[in-house]
Amino acid sequence: MLSKYFKIKTKSEQFDKYIKSLIAEMKNKRVVIYGMGEGFVELNKKYRFNECLNITAVSDIKFETEQMFEGMKAVSPLKLEEENFDVIIITNESSDRVADYIKNSLNIDKEIKRLFVQDIVDEIENITYLENFGFSKHLEKLKKKIKGKKVVIYGAGAFFRVIKSYYNLEGLNIIAISDKRFTDGSEKEFLGYPAAAPGEIKNLNPDYVLVATKMFVSIIEDLYYTYLKGTKIRIKPLMKKDLWTILGEIWTA
Repeated sequence: MLSKYFKIKTKSEQFDKYIKSLIAEMKNKRVVIYGMGEGFVELNKKYRFNECLNITAVSDIKFETEQMFEGMKAVSPLKLEEENFDVIIITNESSDRVADYIKNSLNIDKEIKRLFVQDIVDEIENITYLENFGFSKHLEKLKKKIKGKKVVIYGAGAFFRVIKSYYNLEGLNIIAISDKRFTDGSEKEFLGYPAAAPGEIKNLNPDYVLVATKMFVSIIEDLYYTYLKGTKIRIKPLMKKDLWTILGEIWTA
């Protein structure tokens, strides 16, 4: 079964650009592709690796003897040293362990490339977390609910970087990103949006402040009782979680 991370990551524009640039880079090299899971099969339907790359062989631990797979020669990892190639492309979403296996267990000293590169800290974990709570569907409902309203996003961390990179925020009228790290005024923008210290939110007069963090209860309380006290600005989490999950997170914090 394709992972939630795979489904979100591979739909993104930056992933498509990266794969196409990787194909262009590998044009004159002899390639072994490692990892013949469902994800590779799905991507091969779109990018036709076997047609645009000079593939010497594909490999996976599930291949004990030489055979054909998706129209390509498939060999055991233990037989890779017998193949004549320049680079190995790893298809696994979490590729560090695989790269270590290739280098240290198989003793193969070749260039290694990866189909999945984590561009943001904890990218896999954060996308999986969001999708476990149905963020994609929630975001579309939220955009309809507050259409035309002025929004300040609170939280300028890796969590919001993932959201900005892999989800469509068009439809949210975001006028600024706020975070305590912007208090000294040295950062004027964040991910293309104006940056604002928490104390500046009130002057921006947004209709909503959407908190873009995993744990948001204490942040909402802090904003309500300090920076936004006495205003009509509504404070909501950007993501939606059920009450029992929220209570459990508060209890274990």
